[in-house]
Amino acid sequence: MKKALAFDSVIFDIDNVLIDTRRSYLEAIRWTVDLYLTSGAVPLFRRSTSSKSKTPYLISPADVEAFKMLGGFNDDWDCCYGMLCYLLSLRVKTHELSELKKQADIPGLAQRIRRRPLRVRGIIEHFGRSSAVTIEKVSRIFQEVYLGSDLFKSLEKKKPVYWKKRGLIHKEKSLFRKKTLQKLIRLGVRLGIATGRPRFEASYALRDQGLFNFFSAMTTIDDVKRAELEFRMSLRKPHPFSILETAKKIGREHRFLYVGDLPDDILAAKGAAKEIAIQAAGLPLCATNPKAAQGELENSGADFILKKPTDLAKIVIQGKL
Repeated sequence: MKKALAFDSVIFDIDNVLIDTRRSYLEAIRWTVDLYLTSGAVPLFRRSTSSKSKTPYLISPADVEAFKMLGGFNDDWDCCYGMLCYLLSLRVKTHELSELKKQADIPGLAQRIRRRPLRVRGIIEHFGRSSAVTIEKVSRIFQEVYLGSDLFKSLEKKKPVYWKKRGLIHKEKSLFRKKTLQKLIRLGVRLGIATGRPRFEASYALRDQGLFNFFSAMTTIDDVKRAELEFRMSLRKPHPFSILETAKKIGREHRFLYVGDLPDDILAAKGAAKEIAIQAAGLPLCATNPKAAQGELENSGADFILKKPTDLAKIVIQGKL
């Protein structure tokens, strides 16, 4: 008689779980913050000679990671908005971007503020809301950088203003090999997705990496936003809505494992556990400081920590590493 699996369904986040987004979404956050402050008819800050480079200057990958660990920033537009509110609250004597860089201390901010998840609301409570920051401009810059001029023009029916180059979406790479997902499917495991990406971006990335057909259910930020209008409340991670929606499409009687890379993902799975049988696995593979990221995931209640994607099959089969 065939031995029962520990889990018969796996739900994945996409960013830095299925797809390595360090050179796409993470870089788009960094570029958005830079461009927001230095672009436009009347820029808020000037780029000094030393800060004129081909890479983002003000915010480092470690800064982005530390900020996201504060929680509630699964939407990268919110992440950029929150960062900008924090940066513009600093008392900088000049309009030189280099001076702002000296004052900024996002890792220190993450250590000082222990509230989790913090969200944009928490940033505003601590540092105030800057009238110079609008989510409309944040989202416009981010989408131009991430999609690139051709895709942005095709989707938005607008000419790009801030970024007229190839989009960072084309720099994404798969973290899970096809044969790993194929092995799970051969075992009878159903695969699904619960992501903060828009459906177009999720589908584009999965098709580009040849992974799209492995998944039988997907919930994206588009589904979440529609439900938010109906229920008049925030349903973004760490709220379990997206996980529960994908579980409903697969079949709520399954034993689920959710794989994510942020504390918000783990907390969302813990919330979903009130309604379905589910455990959470953290994958800190893409973190700039994997040990620190693992600690955050464990503190959030992760049942498993994946050192590498191939660990997943063992957990699904045996329920342990």
